[in-house]
Amino acid sequence: MHPIHLDKIHVPQGPNLWLLSRAAVVIFLVSLALFVIFSLVGAPGFSESMGGTAMLWFLLGGLFVSAVFAFLERNKSGNEF
Repeated sequence: MHPIHLDKIHVPQGPNLWLLSRAAVVIFLVSLALFVIFSLVGAPGFSESMGGTAMLWFLLGGLFVSAVFAFLERNKSGNEF
């Protein structure tokens, strides 16, 4: 499959992993912020209904992994954050 060339726009072959990893960072940040806000505002057992500490660790781990992946992809493609 050859790359697609438009007027001054070049779409490379394959997935754009840099953009995908940046989107994952944003999604995990928003999810983590909403989890914390809903846990603080909700009733005492509300955070447990959303998964409790297991969900908190999952969101923190996903944020860390996606941030590392975004950093590695930025270095490969030469893009800025």
